[in-house]
Amino acid sequence: MADLVPLIPPLVALTLILITRQAAVSLFCATIAGAFLLAGPSPILAIRCLFEDHLFPKIGQSSWNLSAIFFTLILGAFATLIEKGGGFATILNRLLAKKGADPKKKLLFGIYGLGLLCFFDGLANAVLLGRVGRPLADSLRISRQFLAYVIDSTSATVACVAFISTWIATQLSVIKESMQDAPFDASPTALFFASIPANPYCLLSLLLVPLVIYKSWHVGPMRNAEPEPLDANAPRREEGSPLLALIPIAVLVLSLPAMIYLWQDGPHWSWGNAFNSEGVPYAMVASGLIALLSAYLCFPKHRKKEAPQHMIDGAAALFPALIILICAWTLGSMFVSLETAKLIETLLGDQLAPMSVPLFIFLLGAVMSFMTGTSWGTFLLLMPMALPLALELGSDLPPDQLASLVSMTIGAVFGGAVFGDHCSPFSDTTIVSALASGCSPTSHVATQLPYALITAGGAALAYSLMWLGLAAWLSTALAAVLLTALVLFSGKRGQNKTRS
Repeated sequence: MADLVPLIPPLVALTLILITRQAAVSLFCATIAGAFLLAGPSPILAIRCLFEDHLFPKIGQSSWNLSAIFFTLILGAFATLIEKGGGFATILNRLLAKKGADPKKKLLFGIYGLGLLCFFDGLANAVLLGRVGRPLADSLRISRQFLAYVIDSTSATVACVAFISTWIATQLSVIKESMQDAPFDASPTALFFASIPANPYCLLSLLLVPLVIYKSWHVGPMRNAEPEPLDANAPRREEGSPLLALIPIAVLVLSLPAMIYLWQDGPHWSWGNAFNSEGVPYAMVASGLIALLSAYLCFPKHRKKEAPQHMIDGAAALFPALIILICAWTLGSMFVSLETAKLIETLLGDQLAPMSVPLFIFLLGAVMSFMTGTSWGTFLLLMPMALPLALELGSDLPPDQLASLVSMTIGAVFGGAVFGDHCSPFSDTTIVSALASGCSPTSHVATQLPYALITAGGAALAYSLMWLGLAAWLSTALAAVLLTALVLFSGKRGQNKTRS
């Protein structure tokens, strides 16, 4: 029994998340349990261990971790300014005013396109597009459940794979923290980019949405989703300039790579050297400030006095996520001291082949995120165990193959975590997408679950192909072909309901 002691903190975290639905409280309690395990029964020594050995070092001694905090707050303020500016409402209204194609599909494709454009934050994406799209969807007799599906399956997904988002600083920091004992030079940025083709769940989700819109493909309970009666007294959303909404996003997209390139050290400048340099976290914060300034300057002049409060509200909304992040860093540090990953590797023994780790981690992450309802809590808890496990089991692999295994495992962690954002009744993104679209969270979960399960099945197939030795990009591409064929050839188009 004593040999299982290193598993106590993660079990405490998972159990409390299931009971309380509060990721921050649960992770903090797990750090307390870890501190007592490491320092003994004395409360004083446990508190000192928690603060001196794990909590403060993770915050104050890592430029990556500090940048994650600052960049997340800055982009929270940035996203709120863009949303409150009203430019996206104008874009959708002008799109519908154009003659041509089916107006329902124009609207849904427009919302999907704006969802891709709002790559910088999942929750802001869901809130913005739900508020903007709901009255237009009602007027076109599109069910709110279908609108919620389009929004929810785009928002967190694109934020997870985008290099510029409120997720990225956290993602890079947790990758770096989890790769401290790697036997090869592990750049968090390079590993993140390598993990994108190894994240079939997110990529297939982004593919499935336009296919479903094009084919009007209603499966399961979505067939019975009815549009809401029109509300003549619904307040009109204040519009703004589309150009002034797009300029700050363009500044963000262009300034981040520019700042990363200019911040690099060494006599030989190159993009590879830039993304591998220690200047990346500083460049991220600097570009975020530049983008925030541009968003403030582009905010409607007649409402400029509102802008500071919107920025404060946007940053404050992300404080709970940062508390979860800090607790996860601390817990990850304790996992290293307790050698949790080595224990898991010992327990699994010969039951888990090295290249099967991504499939195993994806399925585990999907179950965790569905049961707990937190994507951030899932990947922040799972990554510090998954990457050391991959390194342990793959220790005999050639360096190139080990690096590939690590990138696949990173993609599996993120994909499994996002699965819960799409179908867990406890997920903040699920709830916000439903409420912003005007339907109940219960009906949204019921109607979106079949699509999430289909995508998860495609992702599991892709990881099985990776297990057999196929490259990540090829495995994901083959799964994408099969998913496309499933939608396009699943019965006659006329049999699908067109009311959306």
